[in-house]
Amino acid sequence: MTQNYVKEDNLQTAMAEYQDNMGEGRTLYDQYERELGTVTQVYNNTTGAGEQVYAVVKNPDEKAEDVQEVTVLFRGSTGPDHILNEAPDVWNDWAENDSVIAKRIIMQSDLSDRDQSTEQLKASARALKDIMEKYPNAKINIYGHSLGSMDAQYAMAALEAAQIERIQQAYIYNGPDVYRILSPEQRKIVDQIKGRIYNYADPKDKISMVGRDPNKGSIGSVGMVYYVDSEQEGFVNQHMTYGYRLDKDGKIKILSNTSTVAYNNFLIKMESFKRIKKSLAADGFTSNEQIFLDSEQAKLTASGICYIVTEELGVLKKIYNDGVQDASEVLVSCSNVPWGFILSPYETEVAYSDGGVTYETTIGVIQKRFTPVLDTAKQLEKDFTDLEKQIKNGIQKKLDEDKELANEFKQWESLI
Repeated sequence: MTQNYVKEDNLQTAMAEYQDNMGEGRTLYDQYERELGTVTQVYNNTTGAGEQVYAVVKNPDEKAEDVQEVTVLFRGSTGPDHILNEAPDVWNDWAENDSVIAKRIIMQSDLSDRDQSTEQLKASARALKDIMEKYPNAKINIYGHSLGSMDAQYAMAALEAAQIERIQQAYIYNGPDVYRILSPEQRKIVDQIKGRIYNYADPKDKISMVGRDPNKGSIGSVGMVYYVDSEQEGFVNQHMTYGYRLDKDGKIKILSNTSTVAYNNFLIKMESFKRIKKSLAADGFTSNEQIFLDSEQAKLTASGICYIVTEELGVLKKIYNDGVQDASEVLVSCSNVPWGFILSPYETEVAYSDGGVTYETTIGVIQKRFTPVLDTAKQLEKDFTDLEKQIKNGIQKKLDEDKELANEFKQWESLI
């Protein structure tokens, strides 16, 4: 690898899949010499379908049943420039998978009622199950880029309900979204861990935008979608994430909009809630634990909806203000005398008015149509804000009356 990807640990881990000589026993490092572990299982076109999946563990000498964490890398397409040396891989990736899947996603405007995967996706799913069987007690971390992202998405969706809970996190980059070509059962499975899957897409990369609707963001997609705020690169470099940049906190810069950020933050908080609920459920819930879980879920739901409604109101206000601004400019221009006319500005304005261009037909129309919508959105914001306050005040009153419960709440909240 002659060019470095941005120094972000999860992206670096994902792109390590493109290193040469990915054989069993190899100790894997990222581009900044961070050790990722040792490759212990390799599925390199094992079935002839073109799958390239690698299992990586920290200690290869540890007994498989004692391994607590496994990294699984799903490699992306072999570049067309490798056609002379790796013709079968290039054909499998581009002719039998990339183009076929892209066509199926594009043609499937609604959610599919059946599994529309390719043989490579199915083979990748079998590889993941095989890895999970070898390491029966390990949590699984998944990474993929491009076609590897699609392989990873499908492999997770093809797991059983009990298996999917072993997925600790997944980071996938610049791959088309396969959600709409999954079967209803597969969508239900992968939705169970929606808040654990970080699905990055670059709007400047045409490949990663296949199957995506920026207006919907994470809704109707595999995992939580993050649209990358990237810099312009050439076609290949854009797809290979070389346009990615980091923010001041060292995280991948993303475009902020309501359909991704607000919804994703809510999903992440709900994942934390589910983890503590699972922890507390080990010995059965005490009455105080049940009070805590009920109150925490109510708070999270109310605050999440409140935040999303507030953000959507902001979007509506911007649309309204932009519309009024544009209409105002049109109305002001009505007094401008077109070149070659001998009318005065007043006569020009009257002529436009006689033609139907008036305050009522421009600004007035926008105000008439948008005001009820804005009023409804404002009322929703107030209602949910009031509900959130009522829930918090009710919980606080209960805690003020019961100091023992208050102390337990503090302990449990520290786990979230």
